[in-house]
Amino acid sequence: MAARGRSSLASQRAGAAEPRLFEGGVLENRRVAEGLFEMVLVTPAGWGPPLPGQFVAVSLASPGRPDEAGGAVLRRPFSVAAYRASAGGARLSLLYAAVGRVTARMRVLAPGDTLACLGPLGTGFPLEVSGPAALVAGGRGLAPLLFLAEHLSHDGRAFAFLYGARTAWHMLPSARLAVGAHLATDDGSLGRAGPVVDLLDELPERPASLFACGPHAMLSAVAAWAARAGTRCWVSVETVFGCGTGLCGGCALPARAEPPRSLWACRDGPVLDAAEIDWDAWARAGCP
Repeated sequence: MAARGRSSLASQRAGAAEPRLFEGGVLENRRVAEGLFEMVLVTPAGWGPPLPGQFVAVSLASPGRPDEAGGAVLRRPFSVAAYRASAGGARLSLLYAAVGRVTARMRVLAPGDTLACLGPLGTGFPLEVSGPAALVAGGRGLAPLLFLAEHLSHDGRAFAFLYGARTAWHMLPSARLAVGAHLATDDGSLGRAGPVVDLLDELPERPASLFACGPHAMLSAVAAWAARAGTRCWVSVETVFGCGTGLCGGCALPARAEPPRSLWACRDGPVLDAAEIDWDAWARAGCP
């Protein structure tokens, strides 16, 4: 399964647009849930299109304006949540949580401000797989699955959308989710009480493929469920990125391979075949 997954992702990369440096103009920047914000950028004409699962790396620095986030120089990665092309330049949507210096500064950006961006980067989800699919989003790991759901809907593909968060207040409004989304919250304030992975056992039919994004514990549980069910599974991993291009090695995670080796989340991923990751070794290494 790992070999088939790598081939699928390689073909996705081959069809991806070349990454470009560009200046994204802020069109909207608003709170969409507790601790969750959405920024819509206008991109230059001809940029993209990105694939579901790919990301852009952004910086607050721009010509004539140094980075205002305490001197941080590394770009921060954000998965594409939506993309709308037009003749004069596309609209690119990013979801983010204001949890650090850079994202706190992003929160106060207003229409007319700009971000220095690089992308699209990384691997996308394999879109050529057949059969019913299940999309599993946990917490802030929602953006790439919103984009994937849009693509699958456009292609007439059958899929179930599973979404979990700590509380109802931390969830994106249902109007933004796929029709018939299955919901779970840790405190039971909306949908099923408990982890989102439990919703997989309640689906009327077993999915032929799984696509997931969220915290490590959730992804590990989804990968284990897929292994027991014999279901192909791809995950968009969340880890600390540095350069975003595979040069610094800051996003390395352990592969299930002999001899032992590492995968770079930004270069080999962020979408990876779940069977290629050594989940236990990653947990022991102190994954985010």
